[in-house]
Amino acid sequence: MISSLLLYIKYFYIYDLWPRKTLTENPGWYALLLLVWLVYSNAFRLYSAINAPRTAVLLGRTSLVAIATAATYIMIPFFSPNFPITRLPFFVFIGLVVVVMTLWHWVFSALFRHPMLIKRVLVIGAGWSGQEISKVLQSKEVFHNTGYRVLGFIDDDPDKKGQVYNGLRVLSDSSDLFTYSRRLGIDEIVLAAHTAKSIRGTMYGHLVNCESYGIPVTPVNMIYESVTGKMMVKQKGDSHILTYEYYSKKKDLLYLMINRALNLVFGLIGVFGLLALIPLVWFVNLFVSRGPLFYSQIRVGRDNQPFTIYKFRTMIVDAEKNTGAVWAGDNDPRITLAGKFYRKTRIDELPQFWNVLKGAMNLIGPRPERPVFCDELVKKISFFNTRHLVKPGITGWAQVRHKYGNTDEDALIKLQYDLYYIKYRSFMLDLSIIWQTISVMLKFKGN
Repeated sequence: MISSLLLYIKYFYIYDLWPRKTLTENPGWYALLLLVWLVYSNAFRLYSAINAPRTAVLLGRTSLVAIATAATYIMIPFFSPNFPITRLPFFVFIGLVVVVMTLWHWVFSALFRHPMLIKRVLVIGAGWSGQEISKVLQSKEVFHNTGYRVLGFIDDDPDKKGQVYNGLRVLSDSSDLFTYSRRLGIDEIVLAAHTAKSIRGTMYGHLVNCESYGIPVTPVNMIYESVTGKMMVKQKGDSHILTYEYYSKKKDLLYLMINRALNLVFGLIGVFGLLALIPLVWFVNLFVSRGPLFYSQIRVGRDNQPFTIYKFRTMIVDAEKNTGAVWAGDNDPRITLAGKFYRKTRIDELPQFWNVLKGAMNLIGPRPERPVFCDELVKKISFFNTRHLVKPGITGWAQVRHKYGNTDEDALIKLQYDLYYIKYRSFMLDLSIIWQTISVMLKFKGN
């Protein structure tokens, strides 16, 4: 980004209003530009590793970030340089940013996939957890074939020796763990054991030898959570269970204070935005969707306590009159023409900021569900109510990571993301969710 600006000043800018100053003579201009760039690149997930080899996606997102950054930068007074009346040279700058950043991403992609930077791992245990993590680490959806290279399994079950799972062979039992780790140049060992009792005495000793040699041993759930952003869940018969014991760290007072301050600030902004948009939404509905402007509904909040949510109405009046409570489907005919736009831009969520101000909801948290759906889901997913340990949110980790769901399977996936958020929520994670939500709104990808 800085290189693009320096090239622009040196070779393309011809006006005296912006002298050709170097980086050291006026660092504030560059620092501000870099800050704005980082905000938008986070919002559009420009630096997601999965996009590095995908040329079309990379080029499109780089262009969007460059345009948004440039537009914001020129509107910030005092801290950015004075620009000439004509904007043509500035569009040259945007083009330079797109070209330079795209080239850099290509170089980064090539370097990132270099064999020297790939972690070589062995998985201890070829059971369900071991097979699941091997599948995840080899998945293109996680690292697009970068980051980890699984070389095989180690398992003390004699019946599994030589078996192949997900294209990987069970190499040996734990007696050869240290030998294979040195021979294959292993960088990390993934331990797929549910409890400490699952590790037999002999295996424990071999793991200690590997750690003494400098090879870290990492529990499988930690790897799974870090690369997927969700909790590991296993299907058992007709129900689902958490593969590993779930716990939520107690949040410190500072985070809780910052979180409440964030809710108050965004709550006020949201309510003012709501008041400004009410006349416009009313006018639009007058022509395309006559009926009540808002709709209210009972949802389940923290500690399973019911509360009322308010939204701009996006469906026809009495949408559930003949069906009862049902999830909205893809291309649901009950959604009005205006409602589709409200959902895509998430304008329909604005009335919920009133609940944020009152303290019934957070800006960020699990999506509040209707009691009838919660009652159904808890029968199939025994730990479903764990998501009610925190206040529900207008947006959340599950909302930005997974599409809108109208099936039990979608509900399970979103629950995995919700539990990850509850466990790891922090100020930085909240900021990341806010940026990604902005991206969803700007790209009209809301639900």
